[in-house]
Amino acid sequence: MPIRKWHYGKILILWIWGGIVAGLSLTLFMAQPVETSPVAHLIEAVLFLLIAGSLSTVTWHWLGGKESQ
Repeated sequence: MPIRKWHYGKILILWIWGGIVAGLSLTLFMAQPVETSPVAHLIEAVLFLLIAGSLSTVTWHWLGGKESQ
């Protein structure tokens, strides 16, 4: 099923779970200084950016389908 035809609930579920994981990642990122573990810091930052970017892309495509209706 194309993203453009998804129900509002699917987008809501994605944002809730994505927000929880991204929030945890950002909390871990902010909790420790970079000097303690630079690689873990990088992974946490990249994970946050990937989740935020992915959710934004999916929502953009979904809303594009709503415009054409």
